[in-house]
Amino acid sequence: MSRIIRQLLCSRYNFVWLCLLVSACGFHLRSYNFEGAVASYAIIGQSRSSIAEPLRLGLKQAGINESARNEAVLLVDLLEQRRDRRSISTAGNTRAAEYEISFAVQYRLLGADNVELTAPTWITRERVYRIDRTNIVGSSEEQAIIERELLQDVAGQIIRAMDAVSRNLSKPNNANEG
Repeated sequence: MSRIIRQLLCSRYNFVWLCLLVSACGFHLRSYNFEGAVASYAIIGQSRSSIAEPLRLGLKQAGINESARNEAVLLVDLLEQRRDRRSISTAGNTRAAEYEISFAVQYRLLGADNVELTAPTWITRERVYRIDRTNIVGSSEEQAIIERELLQDVAGQIIRAMDAVSRNLSKPNNANEG
């Protein structure tokens, strides 16, 4: 299999054909389309929590500008955040061999006039990783990577909820125009 891929990528023209083939099958990177209903947002509540920065980055990539609370079209109210790590298996010497990291955020979305658009909702993500006692540095780096991925996953879930709410916000405006 790797030989076939190497042969496809070795020529510039084959690479172009491969890109065309991938795009023809409908593959595209995940993006968010806020359809113009949300021009700005503000993070309120626990705005300095660890989820706030990945959320800001994701919304910036989606083309939504952060603004002051009184100027924002959509408010993300970060109510609570939980992070936990527990051992789930042990090695023969009774040391932890695997850990589970869990990250949970409770949030709600509010309109510009502080009307609750979504009820308080929990998003929880867990991941398991092994501890290599011979490579403690590698294990701690793996833990840090997994924690970043959990934060990005939760932030993506909140952004998708904002996307769904923005679609509902734009529907009444379209009905009044017609």
